[in-house]
Amino acid sequence: MSVVFGLARGAICDAMRPLRSVPVEPKARCVSEIAAKKPALLILILLASVNVVTLSMFVPSLPDMAQDFGVSTGTMSWSFSGYLLVIAGLQLIVGPLSDYLGRRPVLIGCLIIYIPASLGCALAPTVEIFFICRVFQGVIIGAVGLSHAMIRDTEPNAEQSAKRLATVVMIMAIMPMLAPVLGGITADLLGWRSNFLIMAIFGSVVLSLVLFSLTETNLSRMATFGQQVRAYPTLIGSVRFWGFALTIVCNVGVFYLFVVGMPILGEATFDISRTSIGILLGYMPVGYMAGNSIVKLTAHRVGIPALLLTGRICAIVSVLMVLGLLALDVSNPFILFAPLIINGFANGLVMPTSTSGLVSINPRLAGTASGLSGAIMQLIGAGLTAFGSYTLNAVPSPLSMLLIMLGLSVIGLIPALMLHFSKPAPADTA
Repeated sequence: MSVVFGLARGAICDAMRPLRSVPVEPKARCVSEIAAKKPALLILILLASVNVVTLSMFVPSLPDMAQDFGVSTGTMSWSFSGYLLVIAGLQLIVGPLSDYLGRRPVLIGCLIIYIPASLGCALAPTVEIFFICRVFQGVIIGAVGLSHAMIRDTEPNAEQSAKRLATVVMIMAIMPMLAPVLGGITADLLGWRSNFLIMAIFGSVVLSLVLFSLTETNLSRMATFGQQVRAYPTLIGSVRFWGFALTIVCNVGVFYLFVVGMPILGEATFDISRTSIGILLGYMPVGYMAGNSIVKLTAHRVGIPALLLTGRICAIVSVLMVLGLLALDVSNPFILFAPLIINGFANGLVMPTSTSGLVSINPRLAGTASGLSGAIMQLIGAGLTAFGSYTLNAVPSPLSMLLIMLGLSVIGLIPALMLHFSKPAPADTA
Protein backbone atom coordinates (compact mmCIF):
# COMPACT_ATOMS: atom_id res chain seq x y z
CA MET A 1 0.00 0.00 0.00
CA SER A 2 2.84 2.40 0.83
CA VAL A 3 4.27 1.76 -2.64
CA VAL A 4 0.93 2.69 -4.22
CA PHE A 5 0.73 5.92 -2.23
CA GLY A 6 4.35 6.67 -3.15
CA LEU A 7 3.58 6.26 -6.83
CA ALA A 8 0.49 8.41 -6.49
CA ARG A 9 2.47 11.19 -4.83
CA GLY A 10 5.07 10.96 -7.60
CA ALA A 11 2.35 11.27 -10.22
CA ILE A 12 0.96 14.38 -8.50
CA CYS A 13 4.43 15.92 -8.50
CA ASP A 14 4.83 15.16 -12.20
CA ALA A 15 1.50 16.81 -12.93
CA MET A 16 2.51 19.92 -11.03
CA ARG A 17 5.61 20.43 -13.18
CA PRO A 18 5.51 22.53 -16.39
CA LEU A 19 5.00 20.64 -19.61
CA ARG A 20 8.49 21.58 -20.67
CA SER A 21 10.70 19.92 -18.07
CA VAL A 22 13.10 22.56 -16.76
CA PRO A 23 15.54 22.15 -13.86
CA VAL A 24 14.02 23.74 -10.78
CA GLU A 25 15.58 25.09 -7.64
CA PRO A 26 15.36 22.83 -4.57
CA LYS A 27 12.84 25.16 -2.87
CA ALA A 28 10.38 24.47 -5.66
CA ARG A 29 10.59 20.71 -5.38
CA CYS A 30 7.56 18.71 -4.33
CA VAL A 31 7.31 17.70 -0.67
CA SER A 32 7.40 14.01 -1.58
CA GLU A 33 10.70 14.53 -3.39
CA ILE A 34 12.25 16.10 -0.31
CA ALA A 35 10.82 13.37 1.90
CA ALA A 36 12.27 10.42 -0.03
CA LYS A 37 13.16 7.69 2.44
CA LYS A 38 16.85 7.46 3.20
CA PRO A 39 18.41 4.11 2.26
CA ALA A 40 19.73 2.03 5.13
CA LEU A 41 23.37 2.66 5.92
CA LEU A 42 24.21 -1.02 5.41
CA ILE A 43 22.85 -1.00 1.84
CA LEU A 44 24.80 2.15 0.94
CA ILE A 45 28.00 0.67 2.35
CA LEU A 46 27.63 -2.60 0.46
CA LEU A 47 26.70 -0.85 -2.79
CA ALA A 48 29.76 1.37 -2.50
CA SER A 49 31.95 -1.63 -1.61
CA VAL A 50 31.03 -4.19 -4.24
CA ASN A 51 32.94 -2.45 -7.04
CA VAL A 52 36.02 -2.08 -4.81
CA VAL A 53 35.96 -5.82 -4.17
CA THR A 54 35.52 -6.52 -7.89
CA LEU A 55 38.32 -4.16 -8.80
CA SER A 56 41.04 -5.13 -6.34
CA MET A 57 40.38 -8.45 -4.62
CA PHE A 58 42.08 -10.55 -7.30
CA VAL A 59 45.02 -8.18 -7.93
CA PRO A 60 47.55 -10.07 -5.73
CA SER A 61 46.82 -13.14 -7.89
CA LEU A 62 47.70 -11.51 -11.24
CA PRO A 63 50.99 -13.45 -11.64
CA ASP A 64 49.21 -16.76 -10.90
CA MET A 65 46.41 -15.95 -13.33
CA ALA A 66 48.93 -15.05 -16.03
CA GLN A 67 50.73 -18.37 -15.52
CA ASP A 68 47.45 -20.32 -15.55
CA PHE A 69 46.31 -18.76 -18.83
CA GLY A 70 49.77 -18.79 -20.41
CA VAL A 71 50.09 -15.02 -20.86
CA SER A 72 52.34 -12.32 -19.43
CA THR A 73 51.56 -10.46 -16.22
CA GLY A 74 51.33 -7.28 -18.29
CA THR A 75 48.62 -8.83 -20.46
CA MET A 76 46.77 -10.08 -17.40
CA SER A 77 46.86 -6.61 -15.84
CA TRP A 78 44.35 -5.57 -18.50
CA SER A 79 41.80 -7.34 -16.31
CA PHE A 80 42.32 -4.27 -14.09
CA SER A 81 42.97 -1.42 -16.54
CA GLY A 82 40.63 -2.81 -19.22
CA TYR A 83 37.92 -3.13 -16.59
CA LEU A 84 38.30 0.61 -15.92
CA LEU A 85 37.71 1.32 -19.61
CA VAL A 86 34.53 -0.75 -19.59
CA ILE A 87 33.06 0.92 -16.53
CA ALA A 88 33.97 4.35 -17.92
CA GLY A 89 31.61 3.78 -20.84
CA LEU A 90 28.93 2.16 -18.71
CA GLN A 91 28.74 5.11 -16.32
CA LEU A 92 27.76 7.41 -19.19
CA ILE A 93 24.64 5.27 -19.57
CA VAL A 94 23.89 4.17 -16.02
CA GLY A 95 23.86 7.67 -14.52
CA PRO A 96 21.33 9.27 -16.90
CA LEU A 97 19.30 6.05 -16.97
CA SER A 98 18.86 6.20 -13.21
CA ASP A 99 17.82 9.86 -13.40
CA TYR A 100 15.14 8.78 -15.90
CA LEU A 101 13.99 5.33 -14.69
CA GLY A 102 14.95 5.59 -11.02
CA ARG A 103 17.83 4.25 -8.94
CA ARG A 104 16.27 0.96 -7.80
CA PRO A 105 15.43 -0.71 -11.16
CA VAL A 106 18.82 0.18 -12.61
CA LEU A 107 20.59 -1.28 -9.56
CA ILE A 108 18.62 -4.51 -9.81
CA GLY A 109 19.47 -4.87 -13.49
CA CYS A 110 23.18 -4.31 -12.85
CA LEU A 111 23.30 -6.93 -10.10
CA ILE A 112 21.40 -9.52 -12.17
CA ILE A 113 24.11 -9.24 -14.85
CA TYR A 114 27.00 -9.05 -12.40
CA ILE A 115 26.40 -12.33 -10.55
CA PRO A 116 26.62 -14.76 -13.53
CA ALA A 117 29.50 -12.70 -14.97
CA SER A 118 31.45 -13.30 -11.74
CA LEU A 119 30.76 -17.02 -11.98
CA GLY A 120 31.94 -16.92 -15.58
CA CYS A 121 35.26 -15.39 -14.51
CA ALA A 122 35.69 -18.12 -11.91
CA LEU A 123 35.04 -20.91 -14.41
CA ALA A 124 36.67 -19.41 -17.53
CA PRO A 125 38.79 -22.03 -19.37
CA THR A 126 40.64 -19.47 -21.50
CA VAL A 127 41.84 -15.91 -21.06
CA GLU A 128 39.51 -14.76 -23.85
CA ILE A 129 36.40 -16.04 -22.06
CA PHE A 130 37.71 -14.57 -18.81
CA PHE A 131 38.02 -11.11 -20.36
CA ILE A 132 34.50 -11.33 -21.85
CA CYS A 133 33.04 -12.18 -18.45
CA ARG A 134 35.13 -9.42 -16.90
CA VAL A 135 33.49 -6.94 -19.30
CA PHE A 136 30.05 -7.94 -18.05
CA GLN A 137 31.25 -7.67 -14.46
CA GLY A 138 31.75 -3.98 -15.17
CA VAL A 139 28.02 -3.24 -14.89
CA ILE A 140 28.45 -3.26 -11.11
CA ILE A 141 29.88 0.25 -11.37
CA GLY A 142 26.26 1.38 -11.32
CA ALA A 143 26.08 0.41 -7.65
CA VAL A 144 28.77 2.92 -6.69
CA GLY A 145 27.55 5.96 -8.61
CA LEU A 146 23.94 5.33 -7.69
CA SER A 147 24.75 5.01 -4.00
CA HIS A 148 26.24 8.51 -4.22
CA ALA A 149 23.19 9.80 -6.09
CA MET A 150 20.81 8.25 -3.53
CA ILE A 151 22.59 10.10 -0.75
CA ARG A 152 22.14 13.38 -2.62
CA ASP A 153 18.49 12.50 -3.32
CA THR A 154 17.77 12.31 0.39
CA GLU A 155 19.93 15.12 1.85
CA PRO A 156 19.06 18.84 1.81
CA ASN A 157 22.47 20.29 0.82
CA ALA A 158 26.05 19.55 -0.26
CA GLU A 159 27.54 19.67 3.26
CA GLN A 160 25.00 17.19 4.64
CA SER A 161 25.63 14.96 1.61
CA ALA A 162 29.37 15.10 2.25
CA LYS A 163 28.89 14.14 5.91
CA ARG A 164 26.65 11.15 5.12
CA LEU A 165 28.89 10.10 2.25
CA ALA A 166 31.88 10.34 4.59
CA THR A 167 30.07 8.09 7.07
CA VAL A 168 29.45 5.52 4.34
CA VAL A 169 32.94 5.52 2.86
CA MET A 170 34.62 5.63 6.27
CA ILE A 171 33.00 2.30 7.12
CA MET A 172 33.30 0.78 3.65
CA ALA A 173 36.98 1.79 3.53
CA ILE A 174 37.53 -1.52 5.30
CA MET A 175 36.72 -3.20 1.97
CA PRO A 176 39.70 -1.91 -0.07
CA MET A 177 41.85 -2.75 2.94
CA LEU A 178 40.48 -6.27 3.40
CA ALA A 179 39.75 -7.21 -0.22
CA PRO A 180 43.37 -7.55 -1.43
CA VAL A 181 44.39 -9.26 1.83
CA LEU A 182 41.46 -11.68 1.64
CA GLY A 183 42.16 -12.18 -2.06
CA GLY A 184 45.81 -12.95 -1.41
CA ILE A 185 45.06 -15.40 1.42
CA THR A 186 42.28 -17.09 -0.58
CA ALA A 187 44.53 -17.40 -3.63
CA ASP A 188 47.32 -18.93 -1.56
CA LEU A 189 44.91 -21.47 -0.03
CA LEU A 190 42.34 -22.20 -2.76
CA GLY A 191 43.65 -20.66 -5.98
CA TRP A 192 42.77 -17.41 -7.75
CA ARG A 193 39.38 -18.64 -9.06
CA SER A 194 37.96 -18.66 -5.55
CA ASN A 195 38.15 -14.84 -5.55
CA PHE A 196 35.51 -14.61 -8.26
CA LEU A 197 33.26 -17.13 -6.50
CA ILE A 198 33.33 -14.85 -3.46
CA MET A 199 32.36 -11.91 -5.70
CA ALA A 200 29.34 -13.85 -6.99
CA ILE A 201 28.22 -14.62 -3.44
CA PHE A 202 28.73 -11.01 -2.38
CA GLY A 203 26.67 -9.81 -5.35
CA SER A 204 23.85 -12.20 -4.44
CA VAL A 205 23.71 -10.84 -0.89
CA VAL A 206 23.57 -7.24 -2.15
CA LEU A 207 20.84 -8.10 -4.67
CA SER A 208 18.70 -9.66 -1.93
CA LEU A 209 19.00 -6.53 0.20
CA VAL A 210 18.13 -4.25 -2.71
CA LEU A 211 15.08 -6.33 -3.61
CA PHE A 212 13.64 -6.50 -0.11
CA SER A 213 14.89 -3.35 1.65
CA LEU A 214 15.54 -0.52 -0.82
CA THR A 215 12.86 1.98 -1.83
CA GLU A 216 13.16 4.44 -4.71
CA THR A 217 14.88 7.74 -3.86
CA ASN A 218 14.73 9.52 -7.22
CA LEU A 219 11.30 11.14 -7.09
CA SER A 220 12.16 13.95 -9.52
CA ARG A 221 12.76 12.12 -12.78
CA MET A 222 13.07 13.62 -16.24
CA ALA A 223 10.34 13.09 -18.83
CA THR A 224 12.57 11.21 -21.30
CA PHE A 225 15.96 9.53 -21.33
CA GLY A 226 17.06 11.67 -24.27
CA GLN A 227 16.25 14.79 -22.28
CA GLN A 228 18.46 13.52 -19.48
CA VAL A 229 21.37 12.85 -21.85
CA ARG A 230 20.97 16.34 -23.34
CA ALA A 231 21.66 17.72 -19.87
CA TYR A 232 25.34 16.76 -20.25
CA PRO A 233 26.34 20.18 -21.70
CA THR A 234 25.06 21.81 -18.50
CA LEU A 235 27.67 19.87 -16.56
CA ILE A 236 30.43 19.94 -19.16
CA GLY A 237 30.19 23.73 -19.27
CA SER A 238 30.59 24.04 -15.51
CA VAL A 239 34.07 25.06 -14.34
CA ARG A 240 33.36 23.71 -10.88
CA PHE A 241 32.32 20.35 -12.32
CA TRP A 242 35.73 20.03 -13.95
CA GLY A 243 37.44 21.20 -10.78
CA PHE A 244 35.81 18.44 -8.73
CA ALA A 245 36.17 15.83 -11.48
CA LEU A 246 39.87 16.43 -12.13
CA THR A 247 40.63 16.45 -8.42
CA ILE A 248 39.04 13.00 -8.18
CA VAL A 249 40.89 11.79 -11.29
CA CYS A 250 44.33 12.66 -9.92
CA ASN A 251 43.39 11.34 -6.49
CA VAL A 252 42.21 7.97 -7.77
CA GLY A 253 44.98 7.79 -10.38
CA VAL A 254 47.61 7.64 -7.63
CA PHE A 255 45.72 4.83 -5.90
CA TYR A 256 45.26 2.85 -9.14
CA LEU A 257 48.96 3.09 -9.94
CA PHE A 258 49.80 1.73 -6.52
CA VAL A 259 47.28 -1.11 -6.89
CA VAL A 260 48.53 -2.22 -10.30
CA GLY A 261 52.19 -1.56 -9.47
CA MET A 262 52.55 -3.48 -6.20
CA PRO A 263 51.95 -6.98 -7.64
CA ILE A 264 54.62 -6.27 -10.27
CA LEU A 265 57.11 -4.89 -7.76
CA GLY A 266 56.20 -7.51 -5.18
CA GLU A 267 57.26 -10.29 -7.54
CA ALA A 268 60.12 -8.63 -9.45
CA THR A 269 61.74 -6.43 -6.77
CA PHE A 270 60.75 -7.60 -3.29
CA ASP A 271 59.97 -11.32 -3.90
CA ILE A 272 57.09 -11.41 -1.40
CA SER A 273 53.97 -13.60 -1.17
CA ARG A 274 50.50 -12.78 -2.51
CA THR A 275 49.30 -12.32 1.07
CA SER A 276 52.09 -9.77 1.71
CA ILE A 277 51.13 -7.87 -1.44
CA GLY A 278 47.55 -7.77 -0.19
CA ILE A 279 48.71 -6.33 3.14
CA LEU A 280 50.68 -3.59 1.37
CA LEU A 281 47.63 -2.73 -0.74
CA GLY A 282 45.75 -2.19 2.53
CA TYR A 283 48.01 0.71 3.58
CA MET A 284 46.03 3.44 1.84
CA PRO A 285 42.59 2.34 3.08
CA VAL A 286 43.84 2.59 6.69
CA GLY A 287 44.48 6.30 6.22
CA TYR A 288 41.32 6.62 4.14
CA MET A 289 39.18 5.81 7.14
CA ALA A 290 40.85 8.54 9.20
CA GLY A 291 40.38 11.10 6.43
CA ASN A 292 36.69 10.30 6.16
CA SER A 293 36.22 10.74 9.89
CA ILE A 294 37.69 14.25 9.60
CA VAL A 295 35.25 15.11 6.80
CA LYS A 296 32.33 13.89 8.88
CA LEU A 297 33.34 16.11 11.81
CA THR A 298 34.42 19.26 9.96
CA ALA A 299 32.65 19.51 6.57
CA HIS A 300 29.97 21.92 7.81
CA ARG A 301 32.54 24.18 9.53
CA VAL A 302 35.60 24.10 7.29
CA GLY A 303 33.90 23.74 3.92
CA ILE A 304 34.51 21.47 0.94
CA PRO A 305 37.21 23.54 -0.89
CA ALA A 306 39.47 23.76 2.19
CA LEU A 307 39.25 20.00 2.78
CA LEU A 308 40.09 19.33 -0.87
CA LEU A 309 43.16 21.55 -0.77
CA THR A 310 44.38 19.99 2.49
CA GLY A 311 43.97 16.53 0.97
CA ARG A 312 45.99 17.33 -2.12
CA ILE A 313 48.86 18.80 -0.04
CA CYS A 314 48.91 15.69 2.17
CA ALA A 315 49.08 13.49 -0.94
CA ILE A 316 52.19 15.27 -2.21
CA VAL A 317 53.89 15.11 1.19
CA SER A 318 53.26 11.36 1.52
CA VAL A 319 54.90 10.49 -1.80
CA LEU A 320 57.87 12.76 -1.00
CA MET A 321 58.31 10.89 2.29
CA VAL A 322 58.46 7.53 0.47
CA LEU A 323 61.01 8.98 -1.97
CA GLY A 324 63.03 10.14 1.04
CA LEU A 325 63.06 6.65 2.53
CA LEU A 326 64.05 5.23 -0.85
CA ALA A 327 66.97 7.68 -1.00
CA LEU A 328 68.04 6.37 2.42
CA ASP A 329 68.20 2.84 0.91
CA VAL A 330 65.25 1.47 2.91
CA SER A 331 64.52 -1.87 1.24
CA ASN A 332 61.84 -3.40 3.46
CA PRO A 333 58.58 -2.74 1.53
CA PHE A 334 56.47 -2.61 4.70
CA ILE A 335 58.60 0.28 6.00
CA LEU A 336 59.26 1.91 2.62
CA PHE A 337 55.59 2.34 1.70
CA ALA A 338 54.31 3.14 5.21
CA PRO A 339 53.98 6.92 4.45
CA LEU A 340 51.34 6.05 1.85
CA ILE A 341 48.96 5.71 4.79
CA ILE A 342 49.03 9.53 4.71
CA ASN A 343 48.13 9.35 1.02
CA GLY A 344 45.13 7.28 2.04
CA PHE A 345 44.26 9.99 4.55
CA ALA A 346 44.39 12.50 1.70
CA ASN A 347 42.06 10.31 -0.35
CA GLY A 348 39.67 10.23 2.59
CA LEU A 349 39.50 14.02 2.60
CA VAL A 350 39.12 14.36 -1.16
CA MET A 351 36.71 11.62 -2.27
CA PRO A 352 33.54 12.36 -0.24
CA THR A 353 33.92 16.13 -0.58
CA SER A 354 34.57 16.06 -4.34
CA THR A 355 31.75 13.59 -4.93
CA SER A 356 29.32 15.64 -2.88
CA GLY A 357 30.33 18.80 -4.75
CA LEU A 358 29.78 17.08 -8.10
CA VAL A 359 26.30 15.77 -7.40
CA SER A 360 25.27 19.09 -5.85
CA ILE A 361 26.01 21.27 -8.89
CA ASN A 362 22.46 20.46 -10.01
CA PRO A 363 20.63 18.05 -7.67
CA ARG A 364 18.23 17.04 -10.48
CA LEU A 365 21.24 15.76 -12.42
CA ALA A 366 22.84 13.91 -9.50
CA GLY A 367 22.96 10.55 -11.29
CA THR A 368 24.13 12.10 -14.55
CA ALA A 369 26.89 14.07 -12.79
CA SER A 370 28.01 10.98 -10.90
CA GLY A 371 28.04 8.91 -14.09
CA LEU A 372 29.88 11.50 -16.18
CA SER A 373 32.54 12.17 -13.57
CA GLY A 374 32.92 8.43 -12.98
CA ALA A 375 33.39 7.85 -16.71
CA ILE A 376 36.08 10.53 -16.89
CA MET A 377 37.77 9.11 -13.81
CA GLN A 378 37.79 5.52 -15.05
CA LEU A 379 38.80 6.43 -18.61
CA ILE A 380 41.84 8.39 -17.46
CA GLY A 381 42.46 5.82 -14.72
CA ALA A 382 42.55 3.05 -17.32
CA GLY A 383 45.11 4.96 -19.35
CA LEU A 384 47.22 5.63 -16.27
CA THR A 385 47.18 2.03 -15.09
CA ALA A 386 48.00 0.73 -18.57
CA PHE A 387 50.89 3.20 -18.75
CA GLY A 388 52.01 2.30 -15.22
CA SER A 389 51.82 -1.42 -15.92
CA TYR A 390 53.82 -1.06 -19.13
CA THR A 391 56.42 1.16 -17.46
CA LEU A 392 56.85 -1.06 -14.41
CA ASN A 393 57.08 -4.23 -16.48
CA ALA A 394 59.83 -2.56 -18.49
CA VAL A 395 61.54 -0.93 -15.48
CA PRO A 396 60.32 -2.72 -12.30
CA SER A 397 61.59 -0.29 -9.66
CA PRO A 398 59.84 1.60 -6.84
CA LEU A 399 61.35 4.87 -8.15
CA SER A 400 59.49 4.55 -11.45
CA MET A 401 56.15 4.11 -9.71
CA LEU A 402 56.77 6.85 -7.15
CA LEU A 403 57.75 9.46 -9.75
CA ILE A 404 54.50 8.88 -11.64
CA MET A 405 52.53 9.08 -8.39
CA LEU A 406 54.28 12.34 -7.45
CA GLY A 407 53.54 13.88 -10.84
CA LEU A 408 49.84 13.07 -10.51
CA SER A 409 49.73 14.39 -6.95
CA VAL A 410 51.20 17.73 -8.05
CA ILE A 411 48.82 18.01 -11.02
CA GLY A 412 45.89 17.28 -8.68
CA LEU A 413 46.79 20.36 -6.64
CA ILE A 414 45.81 22.68 -9.54
CA PRO A 415 42.02 22.00 -9.64
CA ALA A 416 41.95 21.94 -5.83
CA LEU A 417 43.45 25.45 -5.78
CA MET A 418 40.97 26.56 -8.43
CA LEU A 419 38.03 25.36 -6.33
CA HIS A 420 39.47 26.87 -3.16
CA PHE A 421 39.65 30.37 -4.66
CA SER A 422 36.54 30.26 -6.86
CA LYS A 423 33.09 31.37 -5.76
CA PRO A 424 30.60 28.49 -5.25
CA ALA A 425 27.51 28.48 -7.47
CA PRO A 426 24.14 28.66 -5.63
CA ALA A 427 23.39 25.02 -6.51
CA ASP A 428 26.54 23.85 -4.74
CA THR A 429 24.94 24.59 -1.41
CA ALA A 430 21.43 23.58 -2.38
